[in-house]
Amino acid sequence: MDEWFKNYAKIKARPSSHQTYRGYIDNHIKPNIGKLPLEKLTSLELQRLYKKLLEKGRIDRTESKRQPKGLSPKTVRNIHQIIASAMKLAKEQRLITTDPTEGCALPKLEHREMKTLPVEQLTSFLREAKDSGVFEIVLCGAGHRPSEGRAAGPEVGGY
Repeated sequence: MDEWFKNYAKIKARPSSHQTYRGYIDNHIKPNIGKLPLEKLTSLELQRLYKKLLEKGRIDRTESKRQPKGLSPKTVRNIHQIIASAMKLAKEQRLITTDPTEGCALPKLEHREMKTLPVEQLTSFLREAKDSGVFEIVLCGAGHRPSEGRAAGPEVGGY
């Protein structure tokens, strides 16, 4: 994985992705399958890894004490993508004859419905934001330009 990261990912991936990849490799991939010879890595070994990560893959840190012990399906899929990219390169370089990632079943993504404030609470929140002088900042944080708040009219922006 280190060779893939150094000679492939650092060249192909955005610099902002490097730290994320490095964390996945150092915290999840190498400790679990790093000692396996490349040609011994199978789809079954990867399935076991993914199952373990889903159940108890979270690294013990102060900020993660209240979170579930397992990684999210999205994170496990991201880790799979890193391994798959490394395996694709290994196959292209003829280091392996088959790609063990090709036979893996990936966890389904969780699609949670967005929770929104009821109209009364949203109106109260926006009014308080305006009264405290942070209305434009709130709108910018929500992805709007301040001019859009003024255009929304008095019922939203209080203008």
